[in-house]
Amino acid sequence: MCGDADKANKYVGCVNNRRGGDRISHRSACIISSKHYPYTTVRFYNASSTHHKQWRNEFILSLGSNMPKNKCDSIAILELLFIRFNANKRIEILATSPIWRNPPFGFKAQNDFYNAIMICGSNMGLGEVYRLIFYSERYFGRGRKRTFKNAPRTLDVDLVCFNSLRVKLPRLQIPHSGYFARPSIMLPLSFIKRLQ
Repeated sequence: MCGDADKANKYVGCVNNRRGGDRISHRSACIISSKHYPYTTVRFYNASSTHHKQWRNEFILSLGSNMPKNKCDSIAILELLFIRFNANKRIEILATSPIWRNPPFGFKAQNDFYNAIMICGSNMGLGEVYRLIFYSERYFGRGRKRTFKNAPRTLDVDLVCFNSLRVKLPRLQIPHSGYFARPSIMLPLSFIKRLQ
């Protein structure tokens, strides 16, 4: 699987934003820091397809990793996940954020996390999107059961929101519980909003 890491670095990034262009865009990283959020952007992928369709559903995914898988580091894992989603004909990537390096959330004695946001359009239903999320996490080596809450992981994909749907069940909450209080979600998301 991770033999594709060089391919990811070369061609990663994304199909263009809605304002035009027809090739993958890759820009240099920049550092954004402040007293409140000492986080670093690692890569910048501004993406959406030029062949924009009218999709039935739009959803936001929060991506995170702080553990390697075989020869893939966390950045390569997120890049390869992007490539897999970009190749999926049932999904259109509407926008992506930079990959941010963030302090760990909850359990502090672990590596920093690399996080990004991906906004997608699809005709897949909610159940199908969840199956895709779980399959993606397993593909990149995440076990079915976590060791403990906020434990290190090779890949964490959270569904932040799905259209304007609101669900509150014991094991499912949409929008994602407390997302607005997590810089690992709000910082990448605010970057996308500045581009629109």
